[in-house]
Amino acid sequence: MKKKINVLLVEDSEDDAVLIERELKKEGFKISIHRLETVESMKEELAKKRSDIVIADFALPEFNGLDALHLLRDSDVDIPFILVSGKIGEDTAVEAMKSGADDYIMKDNLKKLSPAVKRELQDYENKRKEKKAKEEAKKYHDQLEETNKKLAKEVSDRKEAEKNAVESKEYLQNVIDSTSKIIISVNNNGRITIWNDTAEHITGYKQSEVYNRTMSKLPLISNPQKLKDNIKEIQDGKKTRFDAVIITKDNAKKIFRLNGSNLEGKGRKKIGVIFIGDDITKDAEMHGKLLEGNSYLVSDKKIDSAKDMLIDLTGGGHQGLFISRLNPETMKSIIPDTTNISVRLLSEKQISEYQTIPDVSSLIKEIESFVSSSDNAVVLLDGIHYLLTKYSFNEFVNILFQLNERIIEQRAMMFVRIDPSLFQKNQLAIIENELRMLPSQKIQGITLKDSVYDILKFIYQQNQNNALVPFKKVMSKFKISYSTAAKRLEGLEEKGLIFTRRQGKLRAIYISEKGKTLLHKREVAE
Repeated sequence: MKKKINVLLVEDSEDDAVLIERELKKEGFKISIHRLETVESMKEELAKKRSDIVIADFALPEFNGLDALHLLRDSDVDIPFILVSGKIGEDTAVEAMKSGADDYIMKDNLKKLSPAVKRELQDYENKRKEKKAKEEAKKYHDQLEETNKKLAKEVSDRKEAEKNAVESKEYLQNVIDSTSKIIISVNNNGRITIWNDTAEHITGYKQSEVYNRTMSKLPLISNPQKLKDNIKEIQDGKKTRFDAVIITKDNAKKIFRLNGSNLEGKGRKKIGVIFIGDDITKDAEMHGKLLEGNSYLVSDKKIDSAKDMLIDLTGGGHQGLFISRLNPETMKSIIPDTTNISVRLLSEKQISEYQTIPDVSSLIKEIESFVSSSDNAVVLLDGIHYLLTKYSFNEFVNILFQLNERIIEQRAMMFVRIDPSLFQKNQLAIIENELRMLPSQKIQGITLKDSVYDILKFIYQQNQNNALVPFKKVMSKFKISYSTAAKRLEGLEEKGLIFTRRQGKLRAIYISEKGKTLLHKREVAE
């Protein structure tokens, strides 16, 4: 990001302009502001192409913020646009975002302006780098194609042409490898032609191991058919963005967010497809995305959060297996009567109405049989810590390892609930190394005031009743002002306890898995 920022400020109020400049400088920005308030002056300033960002008031005497946005987007200047207003309705804000605005900030909350400016400038910088990388990749393909034609037509110049091709390839490969983006391309036959250093580093597969091999047939692709479908959509002229689960060389799961587009050679002839993207695994896990082929540790004295996850997943099309040492009456009270969840009891005794699992060998066979014969299989293994009464800790970890191997092989999911109070810290660390920690379990140190906790609990109850929870509903329920509600909901969202999703014209609030877990633990503080 540039050290000095040139701001084109569309604002008729000199006082507001001073406040905006002061807020930006307070956050350490070195800025040069050019303030204007007419259509003509904005056109003239855009023509000079010296601005890095546009910050516009919504209401001006001669035109409004949307007019300013259209002026920018109709020009050939590609810079961020942030709408700043003291009075703007949600519908107008939505219209502005749909028209190409990058963000909107209320004037009574200017503390959000500096982070928004920093974020949007960085995003535009990243887009420019990505565009440059794509251009270089296309140039690379064009040069290789031209070189191949020369080799066919000019046999006498073969040695010189080969030398040029090698030098060109090395240069362009260095450009592609210098980016932090994952860059992969395939030709029209689906064979890999580009596999940059970032792809090597993340997946563990060297370019020599994948070059000229059919990408969809490689073991690193979790869903080959999805990849084929996306390549076809791109070849049909549709740009596509999708998340792909990649299996690394050491059998870890990664989530790549990929943007795909056609590569065109001379004469706009399609010569392949290029994917440019990022490894978003950490970000996805922070937001609670569960990956097939993984076993997750649920470190909790109570079963509530683990049970809720199983019910949620089976309600979404997964086939569930619940294995526990709970007594039959308790089992009936917590598991709904549904064909999507099979129940087994860990017991050496035969119990009517239930199939029992008497030993570890039977446990492994039961899980192996279930995940190999069920689509979208998910297993909840509850209270397995009881095995410590019969086995040493090392034997216990080996049992977890064997179970996890079956889950990985069949690309299923498993949740293992243990009571953390029964283990020493070093033992828990070993278990956490074998199993993944659920994002929703990472809530140590999160405490909420009663007033905020009550809002979280209200959202959960409304979600359970399939009732929408718009912003105004929270204000009405707790009789609080807009700013108070916004502050409390913003705090819950920053902690990952809630998220929002548009439902028709409303933006509804939902509790996250992390929020549910916190409710179960009832960590409330003044």
